Amino acid sequence: MRLLAFVPSQLWAGLAGLHLIGCVSPQGVEGLEVVGAETSQEASPFWVSNLEGGEVVAFSAEDGRRLGQVVDPETLPASLRPFRPSSAVHHGDEIYVTQYSTGEVLAFDASTGVFQRIIFENQSGYAAPRMEEPCMIRVIDGNTWVLGNDTRNLLILDDQGAVVQEVGQSPLHLRNPHGFDVTPDGLLYVAMSPTIEGAGLVQIWDLILQRPVGEFGAYSEIQEATGMMVDGDNTLVVSDWFGNQVVRYDAHTGGLIGTILNADDELDHPVATANTTSGALLVLDMSGVLRVDRSGTERIVDAVDEDLVWARGITVPTF
Repeated sequence: MRLLAFVPSQLWAGLAGLHLIGCVSPQGVEGLEVVGAETSQEASPFWVSNLEGGEVVAFSAEDGRRLGQVVDPETLPASLRPFRPSSAVHHGDEIYVTQYSTGEVLAFDASTGVFQRIIFENQSGYAAPRMEEPCMIRVIDGNTWVLGNDTRNLLILDDQGAVVQEVGQSPLHLRNPHGFDVTPDGLLYVAMSPTIEGAGLVQIWDLILQRPVGEFGAYSEIQEATGMMVDGDNTLVVSDWFGNQVVRYDAHTGGLIGTILNADDELDHPVATANTTSGALLVLDMSGVLRVDRSGTERIVDAVDEDLVWARGITVPTF
């Protein structure tokens, strides 16, 4: 691992995690069945943000059956349509969803799926922090963290949508980021595309110092890091889109531990991963969702059957 004055911090410790990841580009909904977050929790659900399909849909983590839509895009005002969700997260009585093409963070009622308010939207002028092509959202210690692919930044928002901190301000922009997670010691890990020759595709940021302090994941190991998840043992699960593999890294040394899935497991360009409440690993790829547990690997969601087109985020909600 390449270290840049590595200084670990204790900021943002005590995480309550939702794992989703994804970024890239998108249409409407007819006859939808909205189940909301509260209704679907009995089936141990996970959510997929179907960017081109214009829906956030809940599936059963046990057998992959479709439970219904989590939010109701038909309740959005015309100014916020078409609905192009790239990621979603459960936050209290609401569900937050990122609009990929326009950069808003939208809040929906968790019980009914009805649109409630805009949490964040871009302001005119250059002074205010902007968010373009948001590709991942999660809630950590009550604040909302949103990763912007095109703006190459990460915004940390309070309950009112005000920016508490911006990670990746010029000239220290993130390098074409796709996903992130935070370890219990407060270090931010960002999954990136290969934009600088010889640079690692996983970058480490210290949020107190507000700068990168290390990187790893050479191009010889992974070709494009799109998904990032801190696992229960504090190892990192990284989705490698172009390398068509899901791998595990040691977060502290940056050492490659091994391969979890590859093409031999019918993997098809992974975007994101999430852990179920029972400990199974879910992998969102171009062909749908794979479930990995002690019994083996099984495709529980087929993208063609479920009309998933550029599905960008996968979430296991907490209630």
